[in-house]
Amino acid sequence: MDCIRGALGRADALVITGGLGPTTDDLTREAIAQALGVPLQHHPELEDELRAWFASRNYVPSETIMRQAYLPQGAAALPNSNGTAPGVHAQTADGKLIFAVPGVPREMRAMIERSVIPALLERLEGERQIIVSRVLRTFGIGESALAEPLEDILTTATNPTVAPLIFGNTEVHLRLTAKARDEAEAKILLDGMEAQIRARAGEYIFGVDDETMASVVLQMLRERGLLLVVAESLTGGVLSALLTDVPGASESFVGGIIAYADWIKVAVLDVPVEYLDGAAGAVNAQTAAAMAEGLDVEMDMDGGDDFIGLSTTGEAGPESQSGAPVGTVFIGLHHAGQTQTFERSFSGDRDTIRKRTALAALDVLRRYLQNQPVGEGSK
Repeated sequence: MDCIRGALGRADALVITGGLGPTTDDLTREAIAQALGVPLQHHPELEDELRAWFASRNYVPSETIMRQAYLPQGAAALPNSNGTAPGVHAQTADGKLIFAVPGVPREMRAMIERSVIPALLERLEGERQIIVSRVLRTFGIGESALAEPLEDILTTATNPTVAPLIFGNTEVHLRLTAKARDEAEAKILLDGMEAQIRARAGEYIFGVDDETMASVVLQMLRERGLLLVVAESLTGGVLSALLTDVPGASESFVGGIIAYADWIKVAVLDVPVEYLDGAAGAVNAQTAAAMAEGLDVEMDMDGGDDFIGLSTTGEAGPESQSGAPVGTVFIGLHHAGQTQTFERSFSGDRDTIRKRTALAALDVLRRYLQNQPVGEGSK
């Protein structure tokens, strides 16, 4: 009884399964009656149906079985095409619905499909709503930091609602959920909420729904007629893999060089040896810059405006091999004869640091293409 009343306090319709049989431990009918404050009422027509059902099988039912002919006063029976126990369809004084169906799976499924769902749809006719969600994907900011400028939205918005969640230990998503009469109305609600969020935290939003950082960057490169080449050290191909996971990547992604060992950096990308001789080895801004610039020569780019070189170097751990703190990362970006470097510091295990570095490199490129400040922060 208390569970039924509690559930009705949270919902407009309640579906209960099981407890409708003839034995003394089948108490669902009694519990519904108590929750509604009404007695059980005998239904002669239900008893007749029960006796006829057993008679057709040459069986004389006991009086205990006739308990199934009782329903809470005011309730209607739901027909059971696969068994003897009728379901219950009751309504509270304030119009909330209660359905009770047998626990036997084949009886339950048939009753829900033929009686419960049609009754719910009939109630909702004229006021039916759909639920539509949209996900805004962010990178470069933690969940708590993202929540700060959005606190009033997260705590007070009701339609759409907004909920943050961490995705893959690398991104923070904002799920917007709207209730509306149709898709067009839902879109208006979602567009309005998205505009509010972008006004406060738009620099961190890189994609919507199924868009990935790589797919967004590749689309921007295509729109601008640019080609991308990469030089990877600590990411060891993770950056290239993210890009080539996107169908059609070859339209904008030319390829790359995995320069993991220092001598490859020198021999293939012309990184000056002196850049690698310091206490942190290859983990420095000069090496990142030289790797990105080395792509210009290696790919015969000749400083052309059509090509962008992107590089990664750093210390992924688990123990530092370079002398630099684990998680220290440098990203280089070379385009149209100009080179920029960006330092980042990541936490996590080796795989997480490598994945975050690859995403951070793409985020640097995204911001560069959008003329956004890139900054030197640690995320």
